[in-house]
Amino acid sequence: MPNPAPDSDNTPAAPDSVGTAMNHPEHTRHLLTLPADQRPDWLNKFLGNMTIPPIPKTSTNPLLDVVTANTAHGEKRGTLTFPLAPVLAAAEHAAAANEHKLGYAETQAAPRLWWVKDDGTYLMSNGQNPTDTHDDNGRLPHVVYADNWGPGTDARSILGGDDFRESIDLTTPAHEDGTTLLGMLRQAATTGATRFLLTFAFDDTHMELTYITE
Repeated sequence: MPNPAPDSDNTPAAPDSVGTAMNHPEHTRHLLTLPADQRPDWLNKFLGNMTIPPIPKTSTNPLLDVVTANTAHGEKRGTLTFPLAPVLAAAEHAAAANEHKLGYAETQAAPRLWWVKDDGTYLMSNGQNPTDTHDDNGRLPHVVYADNWGPGTDARSILGGDDFRESIDLTTPAHEDGTTLLGMLRQAATTGATRFLLTFAFDDTHMELTYITE
């Protein structure tokens, strides 16, 4: 009776996706130590612009360690920059719409911008227009991504781990002189401004947003 052929390699199979990486913590930890051009494509896509912290040898889920280290906790503060022209276009879309989608806990429809964090972070109109069509990525028109936080990026490092949608009113006076956000955007466009800056500070109980153009 012939002897069985010996195993040519007893090394565990390398992970080839995020799912299988959870079953191969030692090999995944090794992959994380490699330069980006030597890592598999699936890993570089997962990492995006995240930084890689030291991974302890006892870690049972190195990818979770990376995500946790790159997720903002407690109070989040920062400023996002958007190109002004498409932000104004989104605001005008909302202002001109006959119907408006309601945000969380809203009962009265009004023209608003929605600030959204999911795949990247962006502003969009809440206006409902029957002629609007989705783009190839399933997005409605008048979606404006923040600089450096477009599709495929992960904003957990500045905005925390939870996705959200925050409403920004366009037609309620936002300044002592009665200027609305829509009015501010229109005025800025006529004076040569090119950027809209959204400054945020929030935690689990409150959110404060301020806006300037430049």
